[in-house]
Amino acid sequence: MNIKKNQVFVELEVANWDNTDLSSSLIEICYSQKEYENDLIEVHQVVDLGKHKGNSKYLIIINITRDLDNLGDDLDNPYIVKGP
Repeated sequence: MNIKKNQVFVELEVANWDNTDLSSSLIEICYSQKEYENDLIEVHQVVDLGKHKGNSKYLIIINITRDLDNLGDDLDNPYIVKGP
């Protein structure tokens, strides 16, 4: 097995908690990092960075595990920008 592990950092800024569902936001962030069908995406940690200008700021740490021998289908993910 040829496994590649990567860690990605995403900043999340919440202006209004009445209009924000944290679990839905985390699911969307994870989906945005998935490039292949068999990618394993996990939230490693959510770090509260405090408030800035009234908005709550968080650092989302995502772990990505990819089996390079068994990628699965290439997802047509609108969040992933492919090369030329």
